[in-house]
Amino acid sequence: MKTWLLYALLATFSWGTYIVVAKVATSSKYCGLEPKWSAILMWAGIGIVFVLYWLFSGGGKLTLNLSSIVAGVSSGGLWAMGMLFSLCAIKAGADVARLAPIYNSNTLVAVVLGIALLHEVRDAAGILKVVIGSVLIVLGGILVTR
Repeated sequence: MKTWLLYALLATFSWGTYIVVAKVATSSKYCGLEPKWSAILMWAGIGIVFVLYWLFSGGGKLTLNLSSIVAGVSSGGLWAMGMLFSLCAIKAGADVARLAPIYNSNTLVAVVLGIALLHEVRDAAGILKVVIGSVLIVLGGILVTR
C-alpha cells in the first residue's frame, strides 16, 4: 500500500470519528457544552497532538516568510471556522449522520480549487473523472438531508 493512501485512510477514520465525539461534547442530549467551550477544548487536543508530533518527529528547522505565515494562519483559521460552524449546527440539533455528508461536500470545493488554482490535474480525462466522483459525493450528501 502506498504511504499517502495509508495516511489518507487514517485521516478518514480520524475525521469520521471526531464529529461523533464533538456531538457528545456539544449536544444538549449528552454533555451540553456551548460551541465556544467545545472549540476551546478541541483546540487544546489539537495543540497536544501537534506538539507531540513535533517532539517525536525530531523537531526541525523553522523557515518563515510572509507567504508561509499567511498560508499557515489562513489554513488554520478556515479550518477553525468550519469546525465552529459544525459545532453550532450540532448545538442547533443536527444529526451527525446528516451533518457529515453535507460538510464533506467540501470535497467539491477542494477539487475545484485544486484543479483551478494549483493545476493538480492537467488532462481533460483526469479532470472529468475527479469532477464526476466529487459530484457523486455531493449528491450523496443531498440525498441524506431529505
